[in-house]
Amino acid sequence: MSLLVFLLVATILPVSVVALSPADTSTINSTEKIESTPLARNNSTIQQENPDAIQSNGDLSSLQKWLASRLSSRLTGSTIKLEKGQYEKAHSVLGNRYDDLLSKYVDVSENTDGTHDDKLAKTLKNTQQSQRTYVSKAQRYRKLHDRYQRAKQHGNDKRARRIAHELDRLAKGINRSSGNVTTDYNQLSDSTNVSTVSEKRRIQNITRNISQQQASVREKEFDHTNLTVSLDSHEASFLDPIQLTGRLTDENGTGIENQSIRLQLGGNRSKRVSNRTDESGNFTLTARPSVLTLGSHALRIEYAPQNSSIYLGSNTTVSVNISQDSGTISISDRTKWTRYNHTTSVSGHVRAEGIVARDVPVAVYIGDERLGTTRTAPNGSFSVAPPLPANVSAGKHQLHIAFPFSNRALTAKNATAPITVAATPTELTLTETTGGTQNASLSGRLRTRDGTSLPNQPIFFFANGTKVASAQTDKNGTYRVSFDNPSRAVSEDGKMTLVARFNGHKKSVKSARASTVITVDVHDTGLLSQKLRKWLLGIGAITLTMLGGFFLWRSNTRGGNDTDEYTQASTDGVVTTVSDESVDALSSPTAPIFLDRARSALDAGEFETAIKMGYAATRDRFGGVVPETASTHWEFYNACREAKLTDETLATIGDVTELYEKAAFAAEQVSGGTATTAIGAVSSLVDDEQEPD
Repeated sequence: MSLLVFLLVATILPVSVVALSPADTSTINSTEKIESTPLARNNSTIQQENPDAIQSNGDLSSLQKWLASRLSSRLTGSTIKLEKGQYEKAHSVLGNRYDDLLSKYVDVSENTDGTHDDKLAKTLKNTQQSQRTYVSKAQRYRKLHDRYQRAKQHGNDKRARRIAHELDRLAKGINRSSGNVTTDYNQLSDSTNVSTVSEKRRIQNITRNISQQQASVREKEFDHTNLTVSLDSHEASFLDPIQLTGRLTDENGTGIENQSIRLQLGGNRSKRVSNRTDESGNFTLTARPSVLTLGSHALRIEYAPQNSSIYLGSNTTVSVNISQDSGTISISDRTKWTRYNHTTSVSGHVRAEGIVARDVPVAVYIGDERLGTTRTAPNGSFSVAPPLPANVSAGKHQLHIAFPFSNRALTAKNATAPITVAATPTELTLTETTGGTQNASLSGRLRTRDGTSLPNQPIFFFANGTKVASAQTDKNGTYRVSFDNPSRAVSEDGKMTLVARFNGHKKSVKSARASTVITVDVHDTGLLSQKLRKWLLGIGAITLTMLGGFFLWRSNTRGGNDTDEYTQASTDGVVTTVSDESVDALSSPTAPIFLDRARSALDAGEFETAIKMGYAATRDRFGGVVPETASTHWEFYNACREAKLTDETLATIGDVTELYEKAAFAAEQVSGGTATTAIGAVSSLVDDEQEPD
């Protein structure tokens, strides 16, 4: 059994080598033609590594340094191009080639210990994005400023003023973007001990130049304004709203009439409260906070003139402390009876002491299942009609309407009403797509009797009452699954009945089952059948090649360079010969060896491989007490149960088996958390040196 497990698992060993393409090789061997100087480390340039040495000895640290140097050179080159006004080139330097180098840096980082290089990769990505944004805004400003100058030259003052307002908003955005780039360069310097003074100086010089240009535009086009505001009280709530008064004046102190003043409540435009100034420039604003968090807030009041205005915008802030008031949610109409995928309509109002609450989110629940969310209208009313999902049990329930938040200016008790959920009949189909002596591939669909698909639902498969696999339906309600045929479930005439089951317990849909009979060649179901032997022979060369690649990677990452043991066929890392000593050393794998490989795969981010290697370790660990006829993973588990292992051990084996099934057969990718859980369970089995009971 151990040899079989070894041969099966060896084909999935990770060859964790970051392959360099011929284009990469030529790039490494020749300096990239970018007008730049690498960011200095301790006032000296980063030392370039010999690319041939990188490929031959697998020095990941050297490769990282080379990649980081190329990335930093591109960042530097972009600022140089930007300083010269070459905006397209400043963009392209941080384009596809930068992405490719960064992707390789991330690949290398996944094969190294620690998180420092992962954080550096994120910083390099953030710096690229913020600098590209800055380049775009600077280029936009220059083009727009040229249009402004042409409008002035042609005497089109109205057009020039509109453009001047756009320039003013853009200049403010450039100032913010400049701050983001500077912050990213500071983080890059902190992470690498590399000086970024020159890059930051170029960005700051460009920003300063734009600010000076815009100051000149402002003086030519606009009259400055002043906005003053006073609060009736610095304490506010929904029932005791924010009330403020203020005045908008020009630079001479004269009031400006008929201008819009806005107060921003929260983070979206719907929370703006506005009013217009009177003939003296005075205004009042009243705002009822509903979803503002409790505590102190600095609220922004601003005057944002239209593009045709001769005035320059202005703003100020006021400090307000928000406390909580209680309101009521009432239901005026609702669905009394529903079923899967039918709309569950409910409408009502939100008020507090008779005052309507506008633009407040409300959510509809049945139990803990949220059906949908909407917002109240200006009159405080709401109406929502979400479809009922499958994960609500049939029977009598309470419909809940509630705020989907807490610790805000407005709170309210949930509104409830009874509702009945009917169970919807379902249909499950099962079709054998491929079959044979060793495995079966099945497909089918789960839907209601009226043809509505049931997505994201688990389907379980059994042979003679033994669970052999599971699958999950996709968005169309369809599924596909493949698994090894359990030999003990095959009758003497070669027939095997497979059953697919959907469990509708605690759902709004009923259970369903389907079955099919497949024919298996009873003369070819042994552990090493003729078909399997041919398959194993067919993958033998591939297995040895992958094993050679794996141990080359292990040797390279440790700095080895034994050309007598390994022969490299090309620059992409394909290995064609493996030493006899290496193969002999692996001819009798044990559970600890598989576990070690599982941990290595986990560290390398190969989560599916890690689980499969861990499962191989588990089978090897208990192979001595399990009959060799237990070929499938669930047959192996059932054999372990019959071997009278301890309940704790059996439960752990069951957990590992389920996680292996998910990794081997499920459509979705395995997460790092799932792989970590699996390897932890395997470790508790393999690291225990006691023999199985």
